[in-house]
Amino acid sequence: MSSFFSELKRRNVVRVSIAYIVVSWLLIQAAGVLEPALLLPDWLDRVVTVMLLIGFPIVILFAWAFELTPDGVKLTKEVDKSRSITPATGKKLEHFTIAALALVVVFFVIKEFVPLGSDSETREIVSGEVTETEPAEANQAAPPSIAVLPFEDYSENADQDHFSRGIAEELLNLLAKTRGLRVAARTSSFAFAGSEIDIREIGSKLNVDTVLEGSIRKSGDKIRITAQLIKIEDGYHLWSETYDRDYSDIFKIQDEISAAIMDSLKVHLFGEEEQNLVAERTQNMDAYSAYLIGKERLALLTREDVEAARSKFEESIDIDRDYAPAFALLARSWLMLERQPGGPEKEEVDASVEPAIRRAIELSPNLPEAIAVRGLHHLYRFRYEDARKDFDRAIELNPNYALAYLWRSETFYEQSRFLDMLADKERAYALDPMSLEISDQLAYDYGAFWRPRDADRIIARMFDLHPNHERAYLALARNLDAHGRYAESALALEEALEHYPENKMFQTWHAWALAWIGLFDEADSEGSDVVSFWVNLHFGRFEKARELADKVQSDSDLPAWMRFDPKRAFTWGMRTEQGLEPFKSAVAQHVAYFEEEGIPWTDTCRMYLMFDMQKAGIMDGVEEMMDKCRKTTEERLKAKYLCPCSWWSLVSFATIDGRTEDAIARAKEWLNNGDSNSMLHLDPIMQEWSDRPEYQEILDRNAEQVERQKAIYLAGVEARDKATANKNESTGS
Repeated sequence: MSSFFSELKRRNVVRVSIAYIVVSWLLIQAAGVLEPALLLPDWLDRVVTVMLLIGFPIVILFAWAFELTPDGVKLTKEVDKSRSITPATGKKLEHFTIAALALVVVFFVIKEFVPLGSDSETREIVSGEVTETEPAEANQAAPPSIAVLPFEDYSENADQDHFSRGIAEELLNLLAKTRGLRVAARTSSFAFAGSEIDIREIGSKLNVDTVLEGSIRKSGDKIRITAQLIKIEDGYHLWSETYDRDYSDIFKIQDEISAAIMDSLKVHLFGEEEQNLVAERTQNMDAYSAYLIGKERLALLTREDVEAARSKFEESIDIDRDYAPAFALLARSWLMLERQPGGPEKEEVDASVEPAIRRAIELSPNLPEAIAVRGLHHLYRFRYEDARKDFDRAIELNPNYALAYLWRSETFYEQSRFLDMLADKERAYALDPMSLEISDQLAYDYGAFWRPRDADRIIARMFDLHPNHERAYLALARNLDAHGRYAESALALEEALEHYPENKMFQTWHAWALAWIGLFDEADSEGSDVVSFWVNLHFGRFEKARELADKVQSDSDLPAWMRFDPKRAFTWGMRTEQGLEPFKSAVAQHVAYFEEEGIPWTDTCRMYLMFDMQKAGIMDGVEEMMDKCRKTTEERLKAKYLCPCSWWSLVSFATIDGRTEDAIARAKEWLNNGDSNSMLHLDPIMQEWSDRPEYQEILDRNAEQVERQKAIYLAGVEARDKATANKNESTGS
């Protein structure tokens, strides 16, 4: 036996084995890195691994049977041992192996200590004390950048505010369509209206190197517009000009200002872009004025303001039937109203949106706003591929269109392209860092991607820029919920309700948070029908739960998913309490609802309905739906987009597929991530393995974490009440 091992050593079999293993490991790592970077198929690393495993015994046999000689490769038995060069070959193999091991060490050092950035190619920017992430595109040679501030109204009666802001916004839109120029979005630049902040600080906050500011003074049919372009680096004027013209010359003035700016910044419009600008304009100043007022109201986002905006766009169109931008924003106002509580039904919206979009594009085929709104309409009707094509085109026409990036990100979500989704939101944020809507969505995604520090920084900035704003509170609560911190979410929502006591969304979310930590009586007293349904279901009060499910479904002030979910969840109780036939009937109704609405089945949160379909014996198409959901979950894991529902989907899939051991392991993993659910015992999928001892173990551990959350909440309430009492005592109130 010793002679055999000696021969192995002499023939360099051991050295070859070690060298092969080291090199194989490096090749596998390289495949894993190159696969996403070069957009190679996701099976490449698996194929490389299999081929290397197959190759190992072949290489060993070759090393045993053959020898490398000065005359080429020969069978070992044909080589005279006295003339064998295996010792020299062995030394070369040792040197090669040492070099390969050095590469391994370098790989580990880089991986451990060198920040490589995220898969979405981001870079860090610093603004004040807050560090955010932006697309790596910005790492390239930075193009000229500009922010357009709202112009000041110096008119005698100070009654031209909407017009002065409109002038600035139209200049912003014109510049935004200029290739090679990065333009801060309206939301961000207009956030500094009336601000006393130094212009250089504003430029720094918006991450631009120039700022355009100005003023208007209107008297009768005459108007004076003053504009100046300021370099942020030193505060000096690059250009300034005053225009005294007739009011009807406003578009000529805009063109002159923009031309002067582009000349100063060494950028220019292309022929197609100039033609598009002509097609987008109206020559009727009354139509233009109504349009500007509509844009101002639309930006405020409330139901009342959106209704007023729609009316102004209709007024603008009545004056000028060929004004494309008014048609585009009329369509958008209808889509915004649809998303408001108690908004118009889908059929009414479609009847107004479709002809408005059609007319806008007929008048101006390359109007980015019209194409993007058409994409938004596709998105709301679950036509994701059509939506993405429209958003791509809108971004091509206006690369500074922040909302188009935000909307396009939703198409990537539905296609399980989570890294692309994040990259688009980061790009939108880079263009419009003051936007509450964009900040809220990006913070949520950072939370789901388990980047809590990035999420916390953005939320902190939201509160810094907009103290006590409802959207900032919403972002905070959503981020806390995403990580199972329901006690902190409840406390944050209570603070929000002090500022917005009538906000039904905050009331509902607060009730949810209380229910999630086991404070059912408190949750029920909030008056949310949705939460009350779950509380009654939790306690087995099925008749009351049925009434509440019916009531919720008929409440037009609630979002569609809230109206549908209790009705579906009630089937759990029906299956056990009322027998199979009523259960089958209820499930069939829910399937029909999805089909009628055209809702896709790829979302993992629809897992329970598919499970119900299986139990009801409604098997038509369910396997295909399940496969789609499996794919979505796999993509979530691959992208590390691990929101709570995706964790629980792993439990659900394993259970449905009969992999009980895996289901139990995933449930424990879900608990290890800090999540909990006071109503876990109601989960119908988990109940499939209720006969296992681990079932009760998981329920017990979940109950412990629920109690821990409850203790955190009660301690927070006590501390808050004590602080309030001390404050009242010190002020004598």
